[in-house]
Amino acid sequence: MKILKWLHYLLSLRRDNMDSEKIIIPQSLYDKMIEHGRVTLPYEACGMFSGNNQKIKSFWPLENESKSDRRFFVSKKVVEETIQKAKELDEQILAIYHTHPSTAPTPSIYDIKHHVDQDVKMVIISYKTKSAITKWYRIMNSTYEECLFLIDQSR
Repeated sequence: MKILKWLHYLLSLRRDNMDSEKIIIPQSLYDKMIEHGRVTLPYEACGMFSGNNQKIKSFWPLENESKSDRRFFVSKKVVEETIQKAKELDEQILAIYHTHPSTAPTPSIYDIKHHVDQDVKMVIISYKTKSAITKWYRIMNSTYEECLFLIDQSR
């Protein structure tokens, strides 16, 4: 019985942690991200979201300079300019998104290795199926965990 109580306690901690990590994104910005990925096919699309307190306020689509269906690349200059624009709005970068045109929305070893900051979420949108599938992740060193996200349909 003690083991079951301990397990329940651990699961409740994980749920509380996932709730605190939950991102809220307006429907309009979610739709723009999905459309950006769709029009960029067959290549990967990429971009950033900024906001405050886990609430997305701004959408920053970027150009995948590598024109690849397996990788994305954005120059340091463009990234720095985008971060500066977010700062001018008094926002911080909350997530970096990219698409997987023909694979599942799971971080690859390459995605994990090149993720810059564990406080910035990784969003992956897969177009492998008829409907796009979106997953949000927190990347920590060489591992990842899925995060909850809520689409705010009122915005």
